[in-house]
Amino acid sequence: MTRSFVSAVVLSAFMIVSCFSASAQSIIEVTGSATINVVPDRITVEIGMEEYFIPDENNPGDSVLVGIKAVERAVMKTLLGAGVPDSMINVSDMGNYRDRRSTSEFLMAKRLSAVVTNIGQLDNIARRVDRKGITSFNISKIDNSDMGRYNRQGLKSALDAAREKAEFIAANEGLVIVKLVEIVENSSGYNEGSMFSNVAYGVGSGMDGMRRIVRRYSVTVKYQFSDKKSR
Repeated sequence: MTRSFVSAVVLSAFMIVSCFSASAQSIIEVTGSATINVVPDRITVEIGMEEYFIPDENNPGDSVLVGIKAVERAVMKTLLGAGVPDSMINVSDMGNYRDRRSTSEFLMAKRLSAVVTNIGQLDNIARRVDRKGITSFNISKIDNSDMGRYNRQGLKSALDAAREKAEFIAANEGLVIVKLVEIVENSSGYNEGSMFSNVAYGVGSGMDGMRRIVRRYSVTVKYQFSDKKSR
Protein backbone atom coordinates (compact mmCIF):
# COMPACT_ATOMS: atom_id res chain seq x y z
CA MET A 1 0.00 0.00 0.00
CA THR A 2 1.28 3.47 -0.84
CA ARG A 3 2.71 5.24 2.13
CA SER A 4 2.20 8.89 2.84
CA PHE A 5 2.48 11.31 5.68
CA VAL A 6 0.81 14.61 6.34
CA SER A 7 2.26 17.45 8.32
CA ALA A 8 0.10 20.42 9.25
CA VAL A 9 1.87 23.73 8.89
CA VAL A 10 0.69 26.64 11.03
CA LEU A 11 0.80 29.93 9.16
CA SER A 12 0.26 33.48 10.38
CA ALA A 13 -3.22 34.34 11.54
CA PHE A 14 -4.99 37.53 12.32
CA MET A 15 -8.26 38.41 13.99
CA ILE A 16 -10.96 40.51 12.45
CA VAL A 17 -13.33 41.83 15.06
CA SER A 18 -16.65 43.24 13.94
CA CYS A 19 -19.06 43.70 16.79
CA PHE A 20 -22.77 43.27 16.34
CA SER A 21 -24.97 45.57 18.40
CA ALA A 22 -27.46 42.86 19.36
CA SER A 23 -25.35 39.81 20.04
CA ALA A 24 -21.84 41.16 20.79
CA GLN A 25 -20.48 38.45 18.52
CA SER A 26 -17.41 38.83 16.33
CA ILE A 27 -15.55 37.14 13.47
CA ILE A 28 -12.15 35.48 13.61
CA GLU A 29 -10.30 34.70 10.36
CA VAL A 30 -7.44 32.20 10.27
CA THR A 31 -5.34 30.44 7.64
CA GLY A 32 -4.47 26.75 7.90
CA SER A 33 -2.18 24.69 5.69
CA ALA A 34 -0.89 21.17 5.29
CA THR A 35 1.74 19.38 3.24
CA ILE A 36 1.29 15.85 1.94
CA ASN A 37 4.00 13.59 0.52
CA VAL A 38 2.89 10.71 -1.70
CA VAL A 39 4.90 7.87 -3.21
CA PRO A 40 4.27 7.89 -7.00
CA ASP A 41 2.98 4.72 -8.61
CA ARG A 42 2.67 6.12 -12.15
CA ILE A 43 5.87 7.52 -13.67
CA THR A 44 5.75 8.47 -17.35
CA VAL A 45 9.04 8.30 -19.23
CA GLU A 46 9.56 9.56 -22.77
CA ILE A 47 12.28 8.03 -24.94
CA GLY A 48 13.50 9.66 -28.15
CA MET A 49 14.70 7.24 -30.87
CA GLU A 50 16.57 7.88 -34.14
CA GLU A 51 18.07 5.87 -36.95
CA TYR A 52 21.85 5.69 -37.02
CA PHE A 53 24.74 4.21 -39.01
CA ILE A 54 27.25 1.53 -37.99
CA PRO A 55 30.39 0.36 -39.85
CA ASP A 56 29.78 -2.30 -42.52
CA GLU A 57 31.79 -5.34 -41.46
CA ASN A 58 31.66 -6.79 -44.98
CA ASN A 59 32.73 -3.59 -46.73
CA PRO A 60 35.34 -1.62 -44.77
CA GLY A 61 34.86 2.08 -45.16
CA ASP A 62 31.14 1.77 -45.75
CA SER A 63 28.33 2.00 -43.23
CA VAL A 64 24.99 0.29 -42.67
CA LEU A 65 21.79 2.00 -41.57
CA VAL A 66 20.12 0.75 -38.38
CA GLY A 67 16.48 1.53 -39.16
CA ILE A 68 13.96 3.05 -36.79
CA LYS A 69 12.06 -0.24 -36.54
CA ALA A 70 15.17 -2.00 -35.23
CA VAL A 71 15.78 0.75 -32.68
CA GLU A 72 12.15 0.56 -31.58
CA ARG A 73 12.26 -3.24 -31.24
CA ALA A 74 15.32 -2.99 -28.98
CA VAL A 75 13.63 -0.42 -26.73
CA MET A 76 10.39 -2.43 -26.60
CA LYS A 77 12.34 -5.55 -25.64
CA THR A 78 13.94 -3.67 -22.73
CA LEU A 79 10.61 -2.29 -21.52
CA LEU A 80 8.78 -5.61 -21.72
CA GLY A 81 11.70 -7.34 -20.04
CA ALA A 82 11.45 -4.87 -17.14
CA GLY A 83 7.79 -5.78 -16.64
CA VAL A 84 6.12 -2.84 -18.41
CA PRO A 85 2.90 -4.14 -20.02
CA ASP A 86 2.35 -3.42 -23.70
CA SER A 87 -0.81 -1.48 -22.82
CA MET A 88 1.34 1.07 -20.96
CA ILE A 89 3.58 1.77 -23.98
CA ASN A 90 2.73 4.25 -26.71
CA VAL A 91 4.81 5.08 -29.80
CA SER A 92 4.09 8.34 -31.59
CA ASP A 93 5.59 11.46 -33.16
CA MET A 94 7.14 9.94 -36.28
CA GLY A 95 9.45 12.49 -37.88
CA ASN A 96 12.80 12.90 -39.58
CA TYR A 97 16.11 14.62 -39.11
CA ARG A 98 19.36 15.03 -41.02
CA ASP A 99 22.79 14.00 -39.77
CA ARG A 100 25.15 15.51 -42.35
CA ARG A 101 28.14 13.79 -40.74
CA SER A 102 26.97 10.44 -42.14
CA THR A 103 24.49 11.10 -44.94
CA SER A 104 22.76 13.78 -46.96
CA GLU A 105 19.46 11.93 -46.70
CA PHE A 106 16.83 12.37 -44.05
CA LEU A 107 16.77 9.79 -41.25
CA MET A 108 13.67 8.75 -39.34
CA ALA A 109 12.94 9.46 -35.67
CA LYS A 110 10.22 8.45 -33.19
CA ARG A 111 9.19 9.17 -29.65
CA LEU A 112 7.98 6.52 -27.22
CA SER A 113 6.23 7.00 -23.88
CA ALA A 114 5.83 4.35 -21.20
CA VAL A 115 4.28 4.29 -17.73
CA VAL A 116 6.19 2.50 -14.97
CA THR A 117 5.04 1.89 -11.41
CA ASN A 118 8.13 2.70 -9.33
CA ILE A 119 11.62 4.18 -9.34
CA GLY A 120 13.25 0.72 -9.18
CA GLN A 121 11.58 -0.30 -12.42
CA LEU A 122 12.70 2.96 -14.02
CA ASP A 123 16.28 2.41 -12.83
CA ASN A 124 16.22 -1.06 -14.35
CA ILE A 125 15.13 0.27 -17.75
CA ALA A 126 17.68 3.09 -17.73
CA ARG A 127 20.52 0.65 -17.02
CA ARG A 128 19.47 -1.92 -19.63
CA VAL A 129 18.37 0.21 -22.58
CA ASP A 130 20.86 0.33 -25.47
CA ARG A 131 22.18 3.91 -25.77
CA LYS A 132 22.64 3.55 -29.54
CA GLY A 133 19.79 5.21 -31.34
CA ILE A 134 18.48 6.81 -28.11
CA THR A 135 18.52 10.60 -28.17
CA SER A 136 16.62 11.38 -24.95
CA PHE A 137 15.31 9.71 -21.82
CA ASN A 138 13.04 12.09 -19.90
CA ILE A 139 10.55 12.03 -17.07
CA SER A 140 7.41 13.83 -18.25
CA LYS A 141 5.05 13.14 -15.33
CA ILE A 142 4.79 11.56 -11.89
CA ASP A 143 1.43 10.70 -10.37
CA ASN A 144 -0.39 8.39 -8.00
CA SER A 145 -3.49 6.44 -9.05
CA ASP A 146 -5.18 7.24 -5.71
CA MET A 147 -4.41 10.97 -5.73
CA GLY A 148 -8.05 11.93 -5.17
CA ARG A 149 -7.99 10.33 -1.73
CA TYR A 150 -4.71 12.05 -0.86
CA ASN A 151 -6.09 15.42 -1.97
CA ARG A 152 -9.05 14.99 0.38
CA GLN A 153 -6.69 13.95 3.16
CA GLY A 154 -4.51 17.04 2.62
CA LEU A 155 -7.48 19.40 2.50
CA LYS A 156 -8.92 17.93 5.70
CA SER A 157 -5.57 18.41 7.46
CA ALA A 158 -5.49 22.07 6.37
CA LEU A 159 -9.03 22.58 7.71
CA ASP A 160 -8.12 20.87 11.00
CA ALA A 161 -5.08 23.14 11.33
CA ALA A 162 -7.23 26.24 10.77
CA ARG A 163 -9.79 25.20 13.40
CA GLU A 164 -7.10 24.33 15.93
CA LYS A 165 -5.59 27.76 15.43
CA ALA A 166 -8.95 29.52 15.76
CA GLU A 167 -9.75 27.63 18.97
CA PHE A 168 -6.37 28.54 20.43
CA ILE A 169 -6.81 32.26 19.65
CA ALA A 170 -10.36 32.28 20.96
CA ALA A 171 -9.44 30.50 24.20
CA ASN A 172 -6.54 32.88 24.75
CA GLU A 173 -8.94 35.82 24.55
CA GLY A 174 -11.61 34.21 26.75
CA LEU A 175 -13.91 33.56 23.81
CA VAL A 176 -15.65 30.52 22.31
CA ILE A 177 -16.32 29.47 18.70
CA VAL A 178 -20.02 29.71 17.84
CA LYS A 179 -20.11 28.55 14.21
CA LEU A 180 -18.18 28.39 10.96
CA VAL A 181 -18.99 31.30 8.64
CA GLU A 182 -16.86 30.88 5.49
CA ILE A 183 -14.18 28.64 3.92
CA VAL A 184 -11.94 29.80 1.06
CA GLU A 185 -9.56 27.28 -0.51
CA ASN A 186 -6.29 29.00 -1.46
CA SER A 187 -4.65 26.07 -3.27
CA SER A 188 -6.97 25.05 -6.09
CA GLY A 189 -4.60 22.97 -8.21
CA TYR A 190 -2.57 21.08 -5.58
CA ASN A 191 -0.07 20.15 -8.27
CA GLU A 192 3.59 20.21 -7.27
CA GLY A 193 4.67 17.69 -9.91
CA SER A 194 5.01 19.92 -12.95
CA MET A 195 8.60 20.67 -12.02
CA PHE A 196 9.52 17.21 -13.29
CA SER A 197 8.28 17.80 -16.84
CA ASN A 198 10.96 16.98 -19.41
CA VAL A 199 13.60 16.25 -16.80
CA ALA A 200 16.48 14.19 -18.13
CA TYR A 201 16.78 11.00 -16.13
CA GLY A 202 20.10 9.84 -14.75
CA VAL A 203 20.48 6.74 -12.62
CA GLY A 204 21.44 7.64 -9.05
CA SER A 205 21.66 11.40 -9.66
CA GLY A 206 19.11 13.78 -8.22
CA MET A 207 16.40 11.14 -7.90
CA ASP A 208 15.48 11.74 -4.26
CA GLY A 209 12.91 14.32 -5.36
CA MET A 210 11.34 11.82 -7.72
CA ARG A 211 10.51 9.44 -4.88
CA ARG A 212 7.82 11.75 -3.48
CA ILE A 213 5.03 13.87 -4.88
CA VAL A 214 4.84 16.94 -2.63
CA ARG A 215 1.54 18.82 -2.55
CA ARG A 216 0.52 21.71 -0.36
CA TYR A 217 -2.94 22.79 0.74
CA SER A 218 -4.10 26.08 2.22
CA VAL A 219 -7.46 27.38 3.40
CA THR A 220 -8.74 30.61 4.91
CA VAL A 221 -11.60 30.10 7.35
CA LYS A 222 -13.85 32.54 9.18
CA TYR A 223 -15.52 31.61 12.47
CA GLN A 224 -18.07 33.47 14.53
CA PHE A 225 -17.24 33.65 18.22
CA SER A 226 -18.56 35.26 21.37
CA ASP A 227 -17.66 36.04 24.94
CA LYS A 228 -18.14 33.05 27.30
CA LYS A 229 -20.10 35.24 29.71
CA SER A 230 -22.62 36.14 27.04
CA ARG A 231 -23.56 32.51 26.40
